[in-house]
This record gives sequence, structure tokens and C-alpha cells, in this order.
Amino acid sequence: MKHAQSAFHPKICILSAAGGCGKTTLAVNLFRPFLENPLMLFMGPFPEKMFSLKGMEAHFIQRSEVDDLLVLTVMYADRPVIADIRMNVVEAFLDGVKTCFTPRDVFFDLFVIPVTADPYSLHRGMWTADRLHAANVPWEQILFLPARVKEGAEKDALSAVRQAVRDHYAEGTGPLIPEEGFIEENPIFDDMYGAGVCLADLSEIPDAPGRWSLCNQSERAAEKRAPALVRLEGEMDYLRPRMERVFREVMTYLPESSRS
Repeated sequence: MKHAQSAFHPKICILSAAGGCGKTTLAVNLFRPFLENPLMLFMGPFPEKMFSLKGMEAHFIQRSEVDDLLVLTVMYADRPVIADIRMNVVEAFLDGVKTCFTPRDVFFDLFVIPVTADPYSLHRGMWTADRLHAANVPWEQILFLPARVKEGAEKDALSAVRQAVRDHYAEGTGPLIPEEGFIEENPIFDDMYGAGVCLADLSEIPDAPGRWSLCNQSERAAEKRAPALVRLEGEMDYLRPRMERVFREVMTYLPESSRS
């Protein structure tokens, strides 16, 4: 999906003090494919070669230099920005933004915290949300997004997330939770990560509905990634529309000023 509005440049930060909850999956498979020419910012010990990102598409900040990340966010004000904060540096990031964020400017439009129904993930997600709010981020800019939801357990998982928020926060406070959107548990995400491909790397072949090809990839790279690509192509007709629906719902939580 591409947005016709040239002013549509949302700044989205994905973070959680819990590991394995789907932060990078959101960055590369939920937000990157449906935003036009986004800048990807990865903070923490990420491999600098992944998902065919290169050049001006991504910056890797290996340590916890919060100032560097925020400067890049400001420098690229004319592009969407997706920041993925690795669990190892979340605490340092949250400590750093306390001196940078103000009630008038928290640099990002939306802070997305993926959470699973696991008590540890929920606890660490709420810890993250509390620290963001203490750093001047309004509750209406903090979103809990249920992730790694197992098939058949969708209702129970969403109920667990909502109940945990009701139990932890006073009425009218706490992070937002989508009405319907969640990210399912799908082994194809692990296959894609291992092969270094994501949804944005494939495009539908013109005049051949249901057939997909790599974008801007060498034949050699395509050959090496063939097994994962075959599996991905088989799921694209289901997975991409599903992710786009969740993306559209998440975008409704952006502040009005960033959607205009």
C-alpha cells in the first residue's frame, strides 16, 4: 500500500523489554512493506546485513547512542521512520530519552510494544510502557500490539492482554490496544528471517495474480534463497493482505497531525 499524501511520514518506534515478542517481525513485515521509502533504524546488536537493507534504507546503531537515533529521526523528517530497539538496549534507550523527550516533543508519533499472552511478556511490556510514560510519552501514543498469537487461541490471547492492562492501570490510563489487530504465530516468519527476506522483498508479477518475484535481487541471491521464497510465495496471498489489515488498523492510532 502506498499513500498518496506526500506529507505521510509517520515516525514509529518498536520496543519492549521482553525478548522474542516479535519486534523485528513488526519492523520489517508490518511497517516496512506498507510505507513508502521508510528509513529503518536498528538500535542494538543487529547483524548489519539483513533483509537486503543497504545504503540509505537503514542505519544500524550498534550500541545505545540515543542521541544518534533521535538525530537521524529528525534529519529524515521527509520520510517515514521505523525504529526497532533491541531488547538488550531498551533500558539504556529509556534512560536516554528521559532527558530528550518533552511534553511537547517525543520525536516519534507512535510507540508500538508487541506483547504476547505470556505473563513475562506482559509484565515487561507494561514496564516498558510505564517507563515511556514517565519520559513524557502520552498514553495515546503507546500501543500494545498482541503478537505471536497461536491459531485457535486468538480470543484467549487478546482477552489476556486486555485483562492485564485493566488490572495494572487506572481507568482511562495505560497503553492503547487494537480492537481487532494482532500478529499471528507463523513459522514462515522464522523462515524469512533465516533467509534474509521479508514481505517488502517480493512484488506480484504483473498480469499473473498470485505469482510473486524478488525485487532488486541478484539471480545468485535468489538462487540461495529459493527454498524460503517458495514457502513465502505460497503464503503471500494470505499473509500480505492479513498484515496490511493490521497495518491499516495500527495507522488509525497515529496522532491526527501525522495522518494529515
